[in-house]
Amino acid sequence: SVQGSARYALNQSKHERHGELVFFDDMMLNNNRKNLELLGALRRSILNDCSDFYLCYQPIISAKEEKLIGMEALLRWNKEPFGEVSPGIFIPWLENDPSFFDLGNWILKRALTEGKQLIKHYPDFILNVNISYTQLARINFRQALVRILEETGFPAKNLCLELTERCRQLEREYLRNEVTYLQSLGIKIALDDFGTGFSSLNLLSELPIDTLKIDRGFLMGIEDNIANQAVVKAVTECADNLDIRVCMEGIENRELINFVKKYAVYSYQGYYYSRPIRMEQFLEKYLDYVS
Repeated sequence: SVQGSARYALNQSKHERHGELVFFDDMMLNNNRKNLELLGALRRSILNDCSDFYLCYQPIISAKEEKLIGMEALLRWNKEPFGEVSPGIFIPWLENDPSFFDLGNWILKRALTEGKQLIKHYPDFILNVNISYTQLARINFRQALVRILEETGFPAKNLCLELTERCRQLEREYLRNEVTYLQSLGIKIALDDFGTGFSSLNLLSELPIDTLKIDRGFLMGIEDNIANQAVVKAVTECADNLDIRVCMEGIENRELINFVKKYAVYSYQGYYYSRPIRMEQFLEKYLDYVS
């Protein structure tokens, strides 16, 4: 209806465009319908034992010797008629959905089960798994995590949980207590996408984290961007002084590696080494190398 369309445009103006003029057209309505259909399909996948979801893994390489030292588990979803849908689209939608807790537990269990194959050959290997602030906020998250560690037999010392910028939405003392508890189990904690939102260096001293992942946005054109060079220098020096390891994301070519060698970086991750790949491909690519 015209009234409904006007209401939609008003909401968009208020919440998305800071009061700017918003035009409504049928294409937007169709897109919204498609989005609702997609969200419904995602929810059904979760209810159906997370069918249509699968994991890919991207290697993490040591800066010093350029050897494989770990990998990050990354969620994917593929279902017809939608095809492959980017997690950048569906994760923000699902994060606040009640079903997301079950999906988060599925990701952990699947990643730990598949990751065990590498631990056998490489005892110091670290598996990184992303944890959302809505998972951490759940009272029964600790219990679920301990159960998954027990069920899979995955060593806690080989697990690193990556917290996103949005974890700052949690009350500071609560977040600190959760991180401290996770570390008491032997789990490592990384702060992901550092620098994308309002994160500041004081967060590094407030939270007892092990690793800081600098967002790939800082590396784009860094050779010519003095501001980004200054930020990366400050962050890496600060992290180094606090005994926090820095992982540089978005490494896409050899020139970039040569440029960032001057900073206190512990590890690299990016397309230069590998795109995210399925576990079978990962084992084919790296098992001979690490055994």
